Amino acid sequence: MKLWAEKYHHPSCGPGAPGPQPVDAVLTVLYDDRCALCCRARGWLAEQPKYVSMAFIPAGSHEARRRFPDLDHNSTLEELTVVGWGGEVYRGAKAWVMCLWALRKYRSAALRMSEPETLPVARRLVAWVSRNRIWIGKAAGWAK
Repeated sequence: MKLWAEKYHHPSCGPGAPGPQPVDAVLTVLYDDRCALCCRARGWLAEQPKYVSMAFIPAGSHEARRRFPDLDHNSTLEELTVVGWGGEVYRGAKAWVMCLWALRKYRSAALRMSEPETLPVARRLVAWVSRNRIWIGKAAGWAK
């Protein structure tokens, strides 16, 4: 049985992959730039060593609407959204799995999180954090 992240992602990326990385392999991360927790997460992701590059665009921005006209941009302000280099769209827990999958230190964690037994737990956790992200940012002292 293939894991979710193995089944839905480009086989030529990452450790042990044959040949070089695709030049156009970039995950575009749409994040809520009004949210202190989201901005901290964006900064953390940006600093991590990666197998796959990431581009960060504020959700709902003019740039996001220009680059992805078919997305529901109101929903991108509610939960993390990642767009793959082939146009695949990941939201919520699957978006976080994709972000971790792109990182050198966290790919194995992403693969574990994508298993059928653990993905529902990740979904619940990410949904809770998404609903409470403004409060978490304030409680942590990160509020803008």
